Amino acid sequence: MKQAHVLVVGGLDHTLDKLDQLGIRYSMMQTLARVNERQYRAATRYAVMDYEDMEEVLLLARAWHARDPFDAVVSFTEYGLHPASQCAIDLGIPGDNLEAVLHTRDKIDMRELLGRHGLSPVRYQVCQTVDDAKRFFRSLEGEGMVLKPFAGGLSEGVFFVDAEEDLEARWNGSREVMDGPILAEEFLHGPEFSVESLSINGQHLIAMITEKETTALPRFIELGHQVPARLDEAQQAAVKELVSRFLDIIGQKTGPAHTEIRLTPSGPRIIESQTRVGGDQIWEMCEMVSGVNLTGETVAVLTDIPRPERKPVAKAAAIRFFSYENARILDVRGIERAQGAPGVIRLECQLQAGQRYETLKSSNSRQGYVLCVGDTIEQAVANAEAARDAVQVAWEPLTAQSGGLG
Repeated sequence: MKQAHVLVVGGLDHTLDKLDQLGIRYSMMQTLARVNERQYRAATRYAVMDYEDMEEVLLLARAWHARDPFDAVVSFTEYGLHPASQCAIDLGIPGDNLEAVLHTRDKIDMRELLGRHGLSPVRYQVCQTVDDAKRFFRSLEGEGMVLKPFAGGLSEGVFFVDAEEDLEARWNGSREVMDGPILAEEFLHGPEFSVESLSINGQHLIAMITEKETTALPRFIELGHQVPARLDEAQQAAVKELVSRFLDIIGQKTGPAHTEIRLTPSGPRIIESQTRVGGDQIWEMCEMVSGVNLTGETVAVLTDIPRPERKPVAKAAAIRFFSYENARILDVRGIERAQGAPGVIRLECQLQAGQRYETLKSSNSRQGYVLCVGDTIEQAVANAEAARDAVQVAWEPLTAQSGGLG
């Protein structure tokens, strides 16, 4: 039987691990910042490029496809989703999820779509100027709001505002991320979760609901996650129904989605969604606990080969991140001992003596993580926090005099 050949647009090595497990060869378009030896040595063809340049992407995809045809196109990374779908359409092969990608990549479009369908009602305003945001804030009559760029990810430029005197500074913080309109939304009260789903030809499976730990307001940077979420049957049913309807509305075809929600006093409400696997090893925790291989099953369906068997290996999992800020690291000890702590699957720590860390601005600002399992979610969380804390970090605050923040 002929070996399947897939075009991969961007991404990390864990995507390629899944292709290897399926016995699929790949050619890859990769941005310079993510190039590594493993990728280009194993690839049939490999191009270092800006894969957001749609014209260049299509020219190269056509040339490669003419020489050595692809069976499908995939991307599981934020900025590769659009070009991957466009390639699939252009080449006439599986992998097109363009409608869902466009609806979720543009947060304003997504909010307007939900409004037209009366799903997950949230008060919002598209703001071109800070005065627009001030008027919307006043209309909330004392309630807080959230400012976010109309596109992007990693919690960059997302800020909570509960006082008008703070609004302009936080508007500028959002504006630093990208030009264009800023979306202002009412702040949704309640615990935050993400929903990991897998769609096959428009049929949706809710694979896992994930609890989240984030920074204190006004930021929303994620500091940890744990699965499976501690929700009762009614809450789970409401979340699953909401997300399944949402996936129908955006036109999700075949592939994973990572949908962020808050469980408010009025029921679950959608914050945003991405048509890819969840980052922060959420995809890995989902597979360990549910057995659902989000990447592998997607590729198998698109290339018409048997899907990998679902084999859960843990009852619960948790991850905690090293998240130092406004600090100069003096010493780091105990990493090897922490790696051997109960429940640890993996510990990665980039902290080193002499490094300086200013304010956390996005998920990329964190300095590593510890991933753990347990027989219960409480045990998994306890294992992750104990292993993280077993890494002994000596540090001092940054000051204006030491070259940091005042």
